Amino acid sequence: MKILITGASGYLGSQLVKKFAANNDNVVIAVVRASSSISRLSNLSINLVTADNEAQLDGIFSLYQPDVVINTVALYGRKGESQSSLIEANIDYPSQLLSLTKKYNAKAFIHTGTSLPDDVSAYALTKNTFVKLAAFQDLASTQFINIELEHFYGAGDDENKFTSYVIRECLAHRQLNLTAGTQRRDFIYIDDVTSAYQVILEKLDVLDMFDTISVGSGQAPTVRELVEIIHSCADSNAELKFGAVAMRDNELMYSCANIVKLTKLGWKKQNSLEQGIFKCLKHKR
Repeated sequence: MKILITGASGYLGSQLVKKFAANNDNVVIAVVRASSSISRLSNLSINLVTADNEAQLDGIFSLYQPDVVINTVALYGRKGESQSSLIEANIDYPSQLLSLTKKYNAKAFIHTGTSLPDDVSAYALTKNTFVKLAAFQDLASTQFINIELEHFYGAGDDENKFTSYVIRECLAHRQLNLTAGTQRRDFIYIDDVTSAYQVILEKLDVLDMFDTISVGSGQAPTVRELVEIIHSCADSNAELKFGAVAMRDNELMYSCANIVKLTKLGWKKQNSLEQGIFKCLKHKR
């Protein structure tokens, strides 16, 4: 199978590239921007290509004729990016990809969406808006799968992620100023995420032509429980100051994947929260 993966230099994208490239029957086309670091993609048997505009993307599609397209590109807005930048990354870019997927008769377009509702952030709104717009398109024989992804984490993840921050500060025994931590979140380890994508790819034939699948652990501990698990697993002396930071406006208090559909496809979680945290700590030490 020829699998084209966008956002391949990012954490999720690079992990999917490694997952699918491990199968010698797959041809993996990893798409990155010219300015992206490709350190996560070194020593892999893949087709690494750069594209910064739609014409370059069209050339890649024409050359490789992918069977499946997996989009992992996302702009979160954590660094104060403009609204137009969020629209470009989370709506315009996947719209271009979807048009090319249809143009070159690829079997399926697998989109990495979000479990967050529209009113949580501009990131969530733009991510969800693309999926709503896609539903209005005539995709002909191209299957559209939207993955509502919960909070994933793992060894080597971006340092600006919440779990990475807590691990780093606990290992350094530095005080953490936190909210009350009563929000409940579904935390899923990266290996379980990539195995979910693999199962979905293998079971496309039993899914609807336009389908949504929730990907998460199916459990939602409080943020406080997560922090306390990391603190304990790291044998940290860091002081945990719960309640020192106010909740954000529009804070989502509960998010948990309904994994019934995913488990029916044959997926099974392999890592508990504690096991995932220990793997992250081992990578850091």
